[in-house]
Amino acid sequence: MKNFYSSKWLALLLLLVIAVVYYFQSASYLMSVADSKVNINQPARFFWWANDSGTYRITGEWLFGRDSNTMIGTRPWLYPLMLGLISTIFGGRAETVSWLAQFLMWMGSGTLLYLGLQNVTRSTVLSLIGAGIFYLHPSPLLLTFHGMTETLNIFLISGFCWVLTTGHKNRTYYALLSIALATVTKPIYLVFLVLFVLYILWQYPYSSKKGQAGLIVILLIPIWIQLLLSFVANGRPTLSGIGSYTFKNYLVADVYMREQGTEWRPTMVLIEDWDTRQQLAYLWDHPRTTLLTIRSHLIDSNLLVGSFYALGEGNRLKGFSLTMNVLAAYIHLLMLPLVIYYLLSVKYKENKETIALLYLCFILQFLTSGISTGQEDRLMITALPLWLITYIVVIRGMITPPTAHESPVNTT
Repeated sequence: MKNFYSSKWLALLLLLVIAVVYYFQSASYLMSVADSKVNINQPARFFWWANDSGTYRITGEWLFGRDSNTMIGTRPWLYPLMLGLISTIFGGRAETVSWLAQFLMWMGSGTLLYLGLQNVTRSTVLSLIGAGIFYLHPSPLLLTFHGMTETLNIFLISGFCWVLTTGHKNRTYYALLSIALATVTKPIYLVFLVLFVLYILWQYPYSSKKGQAGLIVILLIPIWIQLLLSFVANGRPTLSGIGSYTFKNYLVADVYMREQGTEWRPTMVLIEDWDTRQQLAYLWDHPRTTLLTIRSHLIDSNLLVGSFYALGEGNRLKGFSLTMNVLAAYIHLLMLPLVIYYLLSVKYKENKETIALLYLCFILQFLTSGISTGQEDRLMITALPLWLITYIVVIRGMITPPTAHESPVNTT
């Protein structure tokens, strides 16, 4: 056992050293690519390059009273708070510190993924493979150079994965806090958050229902903060209005375009006054086009794509990210029946709860992304820790005899 722990930490140390070298080698390469929008010598030059990043910056300034404008109704508070706090403390060096913070979160995400795999597989080799794939993928690395939420999102989801793989008796409650924080970073997790709360109430009876409800209310404080801030700013409590905007201007508009042969921006003007009932009615009246559009969004626009941030002519990371994402898409297709079989079969007993929760979170994130298009892998790259751990644990469980498994973390 002592040798296992020593090799575990030695392997992690070596992995982190290699990851750091890989990161800065990639950064050096990107700085040599014209128009790559990466410059670690002057992070401020491109940190706010993406349009969305400016909205997070404005909201962060509003939180600290330095701007009267805010996007808190569509940009939840956690990432803007980080940006605003860094700006308050470091002033003109804020972009450099923000980039370094995101680099550390990238490193931390891989570390949490590695430790999570150690918890459930007791295999240093499998842990290295999982974390190595994460570090190797160019998309999470590229996002660290920009003022976007994905790096923080990946870190929080990695924390969620790690917590679920521990043997702590209150791990589901800690996991709930992690997913609540992820939700006020990227509201795409709201549906899973609601289902997770219901699951906890059903599966983990507390000494008293009032006590459990009170604990859940406390753990959901990040959500209450967002509702309060949006109410103060806009007069109505909202988690984020970006979902309804995306649904209307990407899904409904795309269906309309395919039916009427219009262009995107003129279409947005044509349906500008449509309320939710009109939008749903239009989709209902055109079921075939709606289904084909959703399929196109899910597969063509969110899975079989490269990174939106691999910029610059001849940037090799563009093709690399596309190749990894296409391979991942085929792996998803292959693993879907295997994961379901593992969960339903009485033959396999280990880590079923962990696998089910991680995979459900991944599936819901995938399906929710069907309302959007044009973001390349931005919406799905944050699910990387979820499916990496799920697939590795399922494959390990299937090929290893149950009697050979050592000290499983949990059985359900």
